[in-house]
Amino acid sequence: MFTKLSDVNKAVIFSVLALALALVMIPVAATGGLITMLAYMWTPGIAVLVMLLVVTRDGFSREGWKSLGLHRLGLSVWWIAFLAALLISMIAAAIVWATPLASFVVPETLGEEAFEFLILGLIFGTIVISMGEELGWRGYLLPRLLPLGKTRALVLVGLIQAAWHMPLIFFTTEIYAPEANKLIVLPLFVGTIIGESFFLGPLRLYTGSVWPASLGHSMHNAAWPLLGALTATSSPIVVNYYLAGDAGILIVVGLAVVGIWLAYRFRGSPAIPQDEAPPLDIGGGEEPPSSEAPAPG
Repeated sequence: MFTKLSDVNKAVIFSVLALALALVMIPVAATGGLITMLAYMWTPGIAVLVMLLVVTRDGFSREGWKSLGLHRLGLSVWWIAFLAALLISMIAAAIVWATPLASFVVPETLGEEAFEFLILGLIFGTIVISMGEELGWRGYLLPRLLPLGKTRALVLVGLIQAAWHMPLIFFTTEIYAPEANKLIVLPLFVGTIIGESFFLGPLRLYTGSVWPASLGHSMHNAAWPLLGALTATSSPIVVNYYLAGDAGILIVVGLAVVGIWLAYRFRGSPAIPQDEAPPLDIGGGEEPPSSEAPAPG
């Protein structure tokens, strides 16, 4: 339909589509349940399909699909995606356990919690749940915002992803911190999503693969419920929402530290759109794109 759009224009249209689909799906998501939430989580992925097959028709070429980063595994950074996300939540939990606000406990349902962490949270989450988001944010959107500069692109992806979550926060009653003060939760949540962008985005750009981003996303989503089950507290709102939950201040700090470390670790790797990147080996020994590759304008 529109075959001459610039990457930034594609990013704008995609963002509008993803946010509009989120609003349309809110009545479904508000009913609760895995299937309805899965449908909401896949609205960025659906927006990608609309862009590729209807708006730009890039999906009628192999390069169009390769631009999403699904064809590379990016195995060389899976350990970073897994350990960094896990350690952020573990350190946050350990800090609150060391305060009078909370303590470590072993619940009777530990086996069930561990099963949900491994099978539903991590494996199913990486392949199915988080991938719906990551195809949109890191697979499609981030490479197309790179002409604006890597740092600006990472910030914008975080802000758009945070905006996509706002209908869940404001129009549902049981999904995102219903008992907490939204004046506290909202800035922490936006800070967490932007921090996540500086954690997952560099993994995507370095490897040309969306899989490490999906793994790190799933690890975060799976770790904090498990660690929450290991935490006893008489101040659940403070501990689970403001300090060490999904978007607590300790999580924001941890993501900032990881983002700074990754910026240093990958400082020699240019940020280039995936569809301009040279091929990388699908195994665990990928090399970063050559420093001679042209950086975006």
